[in-house]
Parts: sequence; C-alpha cells; structure tokens
Amino acid sequence: MGAVVAPLLIVILLILSVSAHALEARVEIRDRVPTLLVNDEAMPPFVLFHTAGGGARPLVCDVTPEWQQFSFSFRARRDDDSVGLHIRNVAPVGDWFVDDARFLEGTLDEPLSESFLERGDFEGEGLPESWTYFLNDSTGAAADYSLHETDPHGGRSCLRVHITSPGSIIYQIHVYRCVAIERDKTYTFSVWLRSAQERKIEIQAVHQGPPWTVYGGDTAPSDKILALGAERGLHIGTVPIHMPWPRNDEAPDYAAADAQVQHILSIDPEALIIPRINMDAPEWWKQEHPGHKMVYDDGERRMASPASKPWRRDASAALRLLLRHLEHEFGDHMLGYHVGAQNANEWFYDHTWELIMPCFEEPFREAFAEWARAKYQTVEALREAWGKPGLTFDAIQVPTLEERIAGKLGAFRDPKLQRFEIDFAEYMQVCLAEYQEECARIVKEETGGKKLGVFFYGYLYDVAGFAYGGAVSGHLRLRRMLSCPDVDVFCSPISYFDRGSGGVGPFMAPVDSIQAHGKLWLNEDDHRTHLAPESAGFGRTSSMFETLGVYRRNFGHQFERRCATWWMDFGTGWMADPEIFDNFAHTRDIWRKAPKVGPFRPQVAMITDEDSFFYLRNSNEITRPSVTLMRRMFNTMGCPVGLYLMDDLCEGKVPDTVRLYVFLNAYRVTTQQRRQLRDRIAHENEAALWLYAPGFIDEDASAENIAELIGFEVAQLAEPTSSRVRLLDSPPQPLDGLPGGHAFGVDSQPTPLFAVQAGQPDVIALGNYEGTKHIAMAMRRLPNWSSVFCGGLQVSAEVLRELARYAGAHIYCDTNDVISACPGFISIHATAPGEKTLAFPEAVRLRDLTSAAVLEPAARRHTFSLEAGETRLFAWESE
Repeated sequence: MGAVVAPLLIVILLILSVSAHALEARVEIRDRVPTLLVNDEAMPPFVLFHTAGGGARPLVCDVTPEWQQFSFSFRARRDDDSVGLHIRNVAPVGDWFVDDARFLEGTLDEPLSESFLERGDFEGEGLPESWTYFLNDSTGAAADYSLHETDPHGGRSCLRVHITSPGSIIYQIHVYRCVAIERDKTYTFSVWLRSAQERKIEIQAVHQGPPWTVYGGDTAPSDKILALGAERGLHIGTVPIHMPWPRNDEAPDYAAADAQVQHILSIDPEALIIPRINMDAPEWWKQEHPGHKMVYDDGERRMASPASKPWRRDASAALRLLLRHLEHEFGDHMLGYHVGAQNANEWFYDHTWELIMPCFEEPFREAFAEWARAKYQTVEALREAWGKPGLTFDAIQVPTLEERIAGKLGAFRDPKLQRFEIDFAEYMQVCLAEYQEECARIVKEETGGKKLGVFFYGYLYDVAGFAYGGAVSGHLRLRRMLSCPDVDVFCSPISYFDRGSGGVGPFMAPVDSIQAHGKLWLNEDDHRTHLAPESAGFGRTSSMFETLGVYRRNFGHQFERRCATWWMDFGTGWMADPEIFDNFAHTRDIWRKAPKVGPFRPQVAMITDEDSFFYLRNSNEITRPSVTLMRRMFNTMGCPVGLYLMDDLCEGKVPDTVRLYVFLNAYRVTTQQRRQLRDRIAHENEAALWLYAPGFIDEDASAENIAELIGFEVAQLAEPTSSRVRLLDSPPQPLDGLPGGHAFGVDSQPTPLFAVQAGQPDVIALGNYEGTKHIAMAMRRLPNWSSVFCGGLQVSAEVLRELARYAGAHIYCDTNDVISACPGFISIHATAPGEKTLAFPEAVRLRDLTSAAVLEPAARRHTFSLEAGETRLFAWESE
C-alpha cells in the first residue's frame, strides 16, 4: 500500500455499514462485580477456545525400525505463500530418519504435478539448505541433524535426527520446509519415516506464523469439543479467524472466514463467537515495506514493527473491514472481538521470554524520539534529563544493548544518570498500549459499541521472570489500559509456572485491580490434560483424577473473584472427553446457582508496582525470585490473597478488609506515593511487609529513602552476602510459632543489599542473612500499624501465614495447600497428600459441591484426608 489507504479499501469502508446488531454484549457492574451481559441478561462467563472450521491437527505417526510411508491430503482454503511442512519429535533419546519427502498437487493415487520439494530425497552433499533444522534448547532439548548413508529408504542417503536429550515439548526438535499453496487446489504431503526406537512423530502442514492455521494432518478434534459444549449449553467460543490483508487495490477475500463461521454454526446453531484476530502483516507487505520489520540485538526478525506508522495504518484498515464484514454477515453470533499482536497475539514483544532484546529498528527510533519530544517539549529539558549536552530531538537514538543491561547502582539504574534508559523502558510499554487502545476503539466504532473488546495484557508476574526482565515486555502500562473505556475484558493464560497437579496455578496479572476498575478478567485455562501427549509439558497431568483436580483448583481461583475463564486445548483434543465437559458444565452450574456475595474482599493483598521495573537494569535477577516465584508462597499461605497494583492502593481501590499488605517490588516510590501509602495502611493495626529494597528510589537512590518509607534505619552492605534469610533461634512475635532457624529465600548475592541497623528503639530483629550477623528481617510497631522489612528476595508461606495472623487475617489452612474462599464457598487443592484441616471463624456445615455429601456435624474445624493433586469444592453455611 502507498502512503494512504488504498482507493478500493476506502470504497469498501464507505459501502459497508454496521448491521442493526440484534445481539449486544457488554461488561457492567452488577451486584458490585464486573458481569458479562448478553442482551442485558447476566451470563456465566465460561468460554471454549476451539479451532472448529479452522483446520486439521497434526497427523501422529507410529514409527518403528522399519521404513513406513505416511501422508495426508488437504484442500487449500486460501492462497498462502508461507506453509511449513513440519516433521517433529523430541523423545526418546536416539535416532529417527526421514527420506523421500514429497509435496505435490493432487493425491498420491492421482498426482497432478511433480513434487515441489527440492532435495526431498536428501541426496547430495551436505544438508539441503531449503529445509530448516529447528532446535529449541530452552527446556533441555539437544539434537543434531546430518545426512546418513546407512539403510536409506532410497538412493544413497536420508536425513538423520540424532536426539541426545529430549525436550519437554514435541516441537522443540523438528525439521520443516516452506512451500506455497493456491486456493481450492488439493495437495498431498508424504514422507518415509523410521526410527531406531519406536516413537510417535507428528507431521502437518501449517501456516508458518500466527494464526498458525493447520491445513493438513489429521481430522480436527475441535468439532467434537464444539459439540460437547453445545450439548451442555456452553455456547460461547473463541476461535482464531484469519484477517485478510488485501494487496493495494484488491478486495479482501473473506471466503475462509465465512466458511469457518458457517462450519461452527452447523455444529452449534446457538454459538456465540469471539474471533481471535492476529494483526501481524503478511509477508508481501513486509517485502514492500523494507525497514519496517522488528530488529533485535541479533538482527532482523519476521514481525512488523509495532511502532511502524504504515503497519498501524494498514492493520487498522484491514481490521475495520473484517469487523464490518463479520458484523454484517454474522452479527447475531459475534459476541466480541479479541484483537492480538506480537508474541502469540499476546501484546508482548515477540520472543522476549528468551535472552533477546527487541526495538532497534528505525521506526521504533523515530517513534521514541516523537514521544520524548512530547514529554520534554524543549531540547534544554531533554539534555538536562538525559545528561546529553548537544543532543537534539532529531538525533535521538535508542539505547544500545550494553546501555539497557547496565545498572550504575548494581541491579538498579541510577535515576539521575540513567534517565535516558529509564525513559526508553517506559516508551516500550507505551508503544504497545497506545496501539491496543486504537484497536479497542475500532472494535467499538465498527460494532456501534455493542460488542466486547477483549485483549491480552498485564502479565506483571510472568514478565518479571523474562530473561531481560519485565521492562522488555511491553506489558507495564496496565494502569493506563484500565482507563481505556473501549476494553471490556483483559485476559492471559494461567501462568505456566507451577500449574500442574499439586501446583498453585497462579494468575499472570494483578487481576483484582483489573476487576476493581470494572473490567472483567478472563483466565485462559490451557491445562495439558492426561489426554495430551506425554511431551506436552507445562504441568501435564497423568490421569483423569489429576486432570479434574487441576480444573477444579483453577475454578476455585476464578469463583472467589467472579472472573471469567475459557478452556483451551489448541484444537488438539486433549480436553475432548465427556467427563471433562461434565465437569465444565457442573462448575458453570455452581456459578449459576450461587448466591450473590459481592466483590472479592481479601484480608491479604500482594502489591506490585509497574514503574519500579523501569529502574532495574534489563535483567530478571531481582524480579524473578521476588515477583514471579513468590506466587508459590503466597498461594499456599492458607487464605485468599488479593493481587493489586500499587497505584490502586494509593488511590483507594484496595478493599478495606485487607489486614496485611505485602509489597513485592516497591523499589521506586515517589514522595506523593509515600504519603498515600501511609494514609492507606497506617490504621486499625494493619501490617505491611516490604521486600528487598522498598522505596530505594525517589528523586535519588539511597538507604535513607528506604528508612523514610518503612519507619526504621537500614544500611547498604559493603560486601556481597547471600540474600537467603534465617530466623533467629528463638524468633519473637509474630514469628514465635515457627521453629528457630527457619530459613527461606534464594541463595543469590544481589547488589545492593540492605540490612537493618542494630540497636534501634522499638525495632524487633526477626532474622539474619544466612551465615552472617546482619539483620535481614525486622519489625517495628508504629502507631496503628506494624512495619516489617525483609531484605531478602522472598519470604516463605509459613512466614506470610504468621504475619497475616498477627495482622488479624483469618487463616483457613496451615498445611501449605491452595485455598480459594469467599462467603459461602471454599476450595482446597492438595499440594501433598495427607490430613487437611479447614478452620473457620465460627461453626459451619460443609457441603461437597461435587458429591453433594454434607460433612457433619457443624464445626469450626473440619478434618479430612486428600490425595496429592485432589481438589474439593465446598459450600458452607453457619450453624
């Protein structure tokens, strides 16, 4: 496209009009909680992710030591010049072999062409360059590829894949070749395979990049998922739908999207659909716009730059056309639109969970310079802030990799000397947030404000563990996004950290802040069930018992907050089982029949700050243990826990029921925030626990800033010391219930590290840095509140539990299991087998919501045994 939207697109935009929309969906506060309304009626927010009508699944080949031919055929639904023919397997250790791969038009019985694959027979010298030999070693996979001349299927050689270490995900070791296909033509892919050990190898034809449409393989199981849901009244579904992006003056081709929706409606005529739309540009566009692809420290990558003005312009135009078309043709079945970009459509910079740094391309530099000009207004203000005499706005560059990973204060950036890097970290978030706002506005404009705007965002707890830290993600402008009137639903997967049977299944985002702003939170529950391949990884369960335990645990997290969920298996079939769907329907019915109890009102709150990430050098050395991994501890402390942004605490959006505030990363606290925090927590004998370096940074950085915030003196240690903490041999209150010497934290030596000054009046020492006499943890009882400092990067569930008790919070369970609770409901998920006791403030009668059994008699304490990974859901009522 040229500098303006192509003329034909303008004509189409003028001709198409928004339909009358018999269907209307919105999120509104009902009974004081964000509620999904469909045609003004409240609806339980349970959603199925499926790919029905969207393609096949991989063909699973049972490969033996004997050569066998495997093949599949498919009809192309659209033109596509980037189709990957994939062959993949990671386990067991050993060798598998590929030979005589063919891709042709027609079928094997009636071929209409010769094979399009150059060197598909793997003959000749060296590995064929037309194939890609992929290895992802992030979970330990190790393999090499070579030509092998012993016992090929034909000719002199074949491809040998030699696995020395299996990965946890099947696609971590694979070989693929890209081809082009033309709409309405039939193609066949065939390959000969053998293996020294019996193994399962997957083959498929898939669009090489989001939305990863699978063209050929095996029959899609999503049709079964859709039918199982429809039979149980689960009609809401979200499904990837390809967004046509027409060339120049061409009209967009919606045939594939129409066929997909029609296929869904043929299975479930009552389907309500939330299309998931990928905004990355097609390859032809990138070729016509050189210089507008993303550039990383290791070179150019495939995605369009999110700062590119031509990309934003043309993506917005294509999105408008697709929405108008879907509303016009299927408006009575479109519930909303889930617009995505960047990594997996989740609005974080592509590949940033790896040790890779984005945003070096010229469009990003230009956009950063524009943002800096708007922020500083004058070149004199810019020069003073960045300490760069002679700099002009036109000469602004992006920071180098070395500048981004440098901390002049150890793990921290100096707020006076590194404002340039701090500002750039902030703009990386703004870049993605501002375009999401534009996409959300387009959804509302093109639907007359009557359909949902759904967006992935706010993954603070997970991006804190990214290799280069949270500031590389683009997800740290959640507070800004919460003010966007056009976004109704925020979502993320359930964290991939500790999500399996016996794990805690934590949230990625501060979901309670999101709900407090009237937005509906939606969990993507893509749990790998026992029906998934053993190599599926990410907490795969091994039996139906474990599978249902995980789903019910996740429901407990959802139900206590009245947020939403969608169940997802990527169209693979790992949840396509009637018993699993009976469980889905049962939890939906629990939701539907439950009394209205109002918003989530926890007594413990975890507080996370977005801006503090900018003041850390690009690294996860601090935030991975103190934010990402801390979720294991606070989810097993034995009571419900709220998850909030520090800005929302300062502004009074955290419930007044909270007794204990835990500040996970309050490293940068402004003078105004210090006053606001004191106003919020300094009353009614509440307690605050401050981790690591609270308030270290204000206008400057100092231990005095920490002391001013927490209420007693600390000093920076001169020598490196382990941040692991050990309680005193006879710990005083409030930790006197724990054994002497109880130790916790990580054995790292962060710089800076702070210890409490000894000998201060009213300051009670609780523990030391392990192996030293430096006071690592202490408490001071101040008027109306208690301030607890822990200089380590973590505290244990046991310590959290005792501090919560001390502050007046009710603890339901002492055995480090996962508790979700709200008035009339409690769930427990066993992290280990054994006897469990649920304690209540008064005598209650428990009714098991799965079996309907009643635990008699009514009592304040109910004791029973659980197997590891078992979840029980209870309704409770007072005697």
